[in-house]
Amino acid sequence: MALDIICETSMGTTVDAQHNHDHTYVRSVTRLNEVVFAWQRMPWLKIKPIWYLTGYGGEYDHHLKVVTDFTKSVIREKWDEFQKFQVDQRETKDKRSMAFLDLLLELRQEGLLDEEDIREEVDTFMFEGHDTTSASMGWTLWSLAHYPEVQEKVIEEIDSIFQGSDRDCTNDDLKQMKYLEKCLKESLRLFPSVPFFARNVEKDTVINGDLFPKGVRIVVVPLILHRNPNWWENPNEFNPENFSEDKMGNRHAYADVPFSAGPRNCIGQKFAMMEEKTVISWFFRKYRLRSNIPFEANHAQPEIILKPSIGFPLIVEHRQPYA
Repeated sequence: MALDIICETSMGTTVDAQHNHDHTYVRSVTRLNEVVFAWQRMPWLKIKPIWYLTGYGGEYDHHLKVVTDFTKSVIREKWDEFQKFQVDQRETKDKRSMAFLDLLLELRQEGLLDEEDIREEVDTFMFEGHDTTSASMGWTLWSLAHYPEVQEKVIEEIDSIFQGSDRDCTNDDLKQMKYLEKCLKESLRLFPSVPFFARNVEKDTVINGDLFPKGVRIVVVPLILHRNPNWWENPNEFNPENFSEDKMGNRHAYADVPFSAGPRNCIGQKFAMMEEKTVISWFFRKYRLRSNIPFEANHAQPEIILKPSIGFPLIVEHRQPYA
């Protein structure tokens, strides 16, 4: 679902990943993530001959070509549509909804970007914008299934907003989902979609008496940072009230960094929260969740994305309609 959503919003197209798991783009994106993770955890693969002798290099090149060729074909198709629409719009004054790619094409028309610039931007959104969101929603649903009292509060909030309606979710609806937002943030605290990220040190820096010289790379591990008992009471418990205004005001701003922090933080974090609220609120309008497996039995496995050790085996039940 997340891949279909990011395809539609970033490129204005779809790969129908929910029904078409064998789409070449879907398979290549999945395999690229696996190959890149292997490169990260096996340092000898950074030696180019070994990279290719083990087969990883060839796989990487193949799947990268599939992904970039698909993106290029969409860009060219959309460029033709964009130019045609510009002519039609001048004649009819019609407006249309625009994907991220359409905005980039406007910059291309103004001579500010070329095709390769656009491809890199779109690929960044595609790669960073689907697995992370899928993982976040999965861990949130897993958590809510194991904390039924929290799940009921989410359902009550959703019912108060939609009152049994099947209408589409609006931006005003999303703003009212305060408790669901706390749940999403708490899930990202316990299970950050990106379990680690790195920063280069630009000048000699001393932290707590330790020198980090210019040029070294520091790896930040939110999976550990977010469970620091100095900042979090009962850090291994799922408690959405960790994100109440009073508790957030008494906590260091960088005690919680699921989207990184500073000038190079995640550009899509607001979009991700809107997407997750939309999908999860739609689900809980009709269903509730439970699980027969203990919460702690599902171990977080840090790869490029934080994966569950056993997937998300949940029991979905129809619930009584709002009355």
